[in-house]
Amino acid sequence: MKKITLLAVCALFSNSLFSQQWNGNTNSTDPIFRTGKVSIGTDNNNDRLNINGNLRLTGNSGNKIVFGGGSTAPTGTTYVGDDGNFHIRLDGSKLYLHPYSSVFLFDEPDPNPLLKKAFSMESNGVIGMGTDNFTCSGCAEYRLFVKDGIKTEKVKVEIAASNGWADYVFKDDYKLMPLHDLDTFIKTNGHLPEVPTTEQAIANGIELKEMNILLLKKVEELTLYTLQQQKQIDLQQKELQQQSRSLKELAEKVKNKD
Repeated sequence: MKKITLLAVCALFSNSLFSQQWNGNTNSTDPIFRTGKVSIGTDNNNDRLNINGNLRLTGNSGNKIVFGGGSTAPTGTTYVGDDGNFHIRLDGSKLYLHPYSSVFLFDEPDPNPLLKKAFSMESNGVIGMGTDNFTCSGCAEYRLFVKDGIKTEKVKVEIAASNGWADYVFKDDYKLMPLHDLDTFIKTNGHLPEVPTTEQAIANGIELKEMNILLLKKVEELTLYTLQQQKQIDLQQKELQQQSRSLKELAEKVKNKD
């Protein structure tokens, strides 16, 4: 009997001790909370919640990790932690990843705007590097925006269909602009047909794939012009040779008569 009484007292004491660690109702549905720090799998108590191991959210009801803005944080801005080197920042509909700087935590002026925008992503999946400005004329179909240059070893551009390449210039039914018409066009407009003007290129930029195809088209047209001229030169040389032979034959006849 004494043992049973002792076990009951211990159980009540441990339950009382545990209940003192948390605030809230003692049922299984109402929230419980505490003002101290909680550590799981570790005795590290540097932060409010310290976990040694993985953190997994399970369920199929749209699990989320929600970060509430503090009194010093700008309205509508949520900050996700950093490791002293990089900082992840949620601001409205954009996600930012950039080198760490304490000024980015609040509304202080940015020391380098491009630094904060090192990597940004819009909620619709559009990605920016060095910029978060995804709004411009004709930009709706683009997914990657880069400020400044891109250095890479290779760039491969897909061609949607065979008629997207410029080899149709070599088809027998292709109408090549006569050279005298081309000369008139250049003198009037100051640029090649179909090629954007300087003003248009500055205002709208150029589409690299389209421009490469257009330049190939002009090279192929130039090749056709060259071949045409070579045919004319060959024909003229042949006519000159025939005239030269005819003159020699005529000269021989005249000489023989004398």
